[in-house]
Amino acid sequence: MAERDVRAVSGGGEVAHRIGSAGAWCRRQVQARWQFVCRAVRGPGEERDGLLLQCKGAAAAAVAWCVAAWLLPPTVRAFAPFTALLALQSTVYRSLWDSVQYLGAMALGTAGAAAFGSTVGVHVWSVGALAFIALIGARSQLLGRQGAQVPVVALFAFAGGGGEIDYIGHLVAAASIGVCCGLVAHFAVAPSPHTETAQHMTADLAAYAQSLLRALARTAEGETAEENAQEDWARRSEELATRAVRVRAAVDREQENTRLNPRRPWSSAGEPLHRCHEAISMIERLGTHIRSTARALTHARRAPETGKVLTSYARMLDGAADALECLRLPQGPQDADRLRGHIEDAMHRYHDATTAVRQDRLDTPGAWPVYGTALTEAVRILEEIEHLGNRTSEPCRSE
Repeated sequence: MAERDVRAVSGGGEVAHRIGSAGAWCRRQVQARWQFVCRAVRGPGEERDGLLLQCKGAAAAAVAWCVAAWLLPPTVRAFAPFTALLALQSTVYRSLWDSVQYLGAMALGTAGAAAFGSTVGVHVWSVGALAFIALIGARSQLLGRQGAQVPVVALFAFAGGGGEIDYIGHLVAAASIGVCCGLVAHFAVAPSPHTETAQHMTADLAAYAQSLLRALARTAEGETAEENAQEDWARRSEELATRAVRVRAAVDREQENTRLNPRRPWSSAGEPLHRCHEAISMIERLGTHIRSTARALTHARRAPETGKVLTSYARMLDGAADALECLRLPQGPQDADRLRGHIEDAMHRYHDATTAVRQDRLDTPGAWPVYGTALTEAVRILEEIEHLGNRTSEPCRSE
């Protein structure tokens, strides 16, 4: 009896714990949504664009329903607000392109339904045959992700309307009304361009890469603990790569947002966003070099006779970090001569390190794979910074 009471108490405690966890999850979700709304009201940004998109979707769906109810029979009215929501994507360009693809998918689906309806009629085998053919048509690359709508529209028009021409005509009209309402709402209140946001994100990514170079210099000098150093640098390199992917996605989204956007022409935003892409690509390559360098340094620091080499090497990495800071990504250097001076100073440190390697006989076949890798990767870091600096310095001077 006592054991049964204990089980009942423990079971009740587990239920209470689950209820408490569910309540905490609900509170977090409500708080996240409230913060989203607050950020949207506070100022321009992705949150405001998202909230505006939802408002435009609701308005476009309501208008599409009213127009379809006025002009079309009740059996196809639902397609108008549905298509209006489908036409409203995050950018004007994406909305227009998705609408064209959807109308193409609808044309294929309704054509198949009309062909089967006017010849063989609605049967079990004809439904299966139409679905099979529509699924083949859905694989067309021209339709993109809207290809999945081909079998949906085909089956809806065939099974729901019997493949009748009048029904298919009303269905196409309802979809056209929805597309028009969605595109009009998007063009009327187009999403704001955020080119400056993409540039700030790229600059923050460059600052993180610069901090890694300085931390790598401290590692070379022996100012950081060696325990788990290799795993720590692998984690940092992965973090840099993850951030780069996130920033590149934001830049791609902004590039798409500027196309066909009536609030800002592409010509005024193309050059800054192109520079962002170049900067991100360079930082991704830096991340690969940094990871390889860190792996070599974890082995080089174990030798007691490498103090002079690593001191010069650390100063070279500091010079690379100074050059990266002077590069001022993604805009480019304001002072190309100063950038060149940082790179030349770092190259002097590189020559000091290579000289120390020869003097300490660290260029033997057994030791060179470690020190040669570290030196080669550092030179590649400098070359990446110098190359991008040469590409961006001339436009910056003209600006």
